[in-house]
Amino acid sequence: MARDERLECLRKIEDLRGSRVLAYVTGDRPPVQAQIGDDAVRPLITLLREIGHAEQIDLFLYTRGGAIDVPWRLVRQLRQRCDAWSVLIPFRANSAGTLIALGADRIVLTKEGELGPIDPSMDIRRMVQSPDGQGTFVQDKISVEDVMAYVRFVGEQGGLSDQGPIAQALIKLVDRVDPVALGSVYRTHAHIRDVARRILASRKEPPNAETQDKIVKTLAEHVYAHGHAIGFEAAEEVRLPIERAGDELDRVLWDLLEWYETDLMTRSPVDPASVVRAQDVYTEPVILAVAESTQAAFEFAGDLEVKAKRNMPGELNITFNLQLQLPAGFDAAQASPGVQGLMQQLVQQAQQAALQQVQPALREALAAQAPLIGAEWGMRAGRWREVG
Repeated sequence: MARDERLECLRKIEDLRGSRVLAYVTGDRPPVQAQIGDDAVRPLITLLREIGHAEQIDLFLYTRGGAIDVPWRLVRQLRQRCDAWSVLIPFRANSAGTLIALGADRIVLTKEGELGPIDPSMDIRRMVQSPDGQGTFVQDKISVEDVMAYVRFVGEQGGLSDQGPIAQALIKLVDRVDPVALGSVYRTHAHIRDVARRILASRKEPPNAETQDKIVKTLAEHVYAHGHAIGFEAAEEVRLPIERAGDELDRVLWDLLEWYETDLMTRSPVDPASVVRAQDVYTEPVILAVAESTQAAFEFAGDLEVKAKRNMPGELNITFNLQLQLPAGFDAAQASPGVQGLMQQLVQQAQQAALQQVQPALREALAAQAPLIGAEWGMRAGRWREVG
């Protein structure tokens, strides 16, 4: 980790802004993109406690989103530890990152800085029918606002007024999302609005109720693509407390982002199918997130593990030849103790040779008899650790 280079950037930002800087970056390197999570709250609190009460705190933030229950907790910690705080966005602060930004007294964007919608997605299990009539459960992701938009469409744009057709339209929805999941959708729909309003009201100068409604409706409902970028002009139109970074601050913020991109290797994706062509299990140490100030730094690190998925045959045939032969007519039982000792050494050498041949023979057999059909991957032994 290039802690020294990042530390220099953090100090430059503090000098330019007359503030104390806290950085929180979640990496988005495929295939193991990090998200804002509850596990990050503890190291961030440690950093804030070391900073102590400050007149101004700046949160340097890069994230593609995450858990919607974390932003309020982080905003509350920031609010009670300073007189005012701003969020510095060098590039992306999407979804839960935008929620965090809503609590800032000022939102400072570089020329490339962007916010995003706050419409959350949910992971669900749903039944899929196969042609033979059998059903199987699959993992799926649905947008909460997509479900609510469908309900509005049925009642408003669909022109349905009779209870019968409305009921039939809603049955179609239940066929896709079970009733329990629909209940969670409604709760999440209400929760995201409550969290957004609570965060907006925490500002040093809270917006009035009309402005709060405009901000929440725009970010939760009126931006129709989850990946849509909300730049300076759009954020200004929504009445967010937005400002552009000056040229020098813009440069330093971008420099710091590039150091994080280097350390988290965000622009060097791992292709799971490629790395398991030569070996069935591939591991690599990775860093997924960083939280730091000028006083200390934490990183979330672990091992990326990729495993090959193969179409295994009923029987896997493995062939290898040690080419070990004894002389014709040799009777081991009649051999002298010295010869028997030599034979024992020969057997041990043969065992070692066999072990050396097993792995390449197994790889050859797998390649020929069990074709690669995909890969699965995950993070192993991931944890936050203090690094400086």
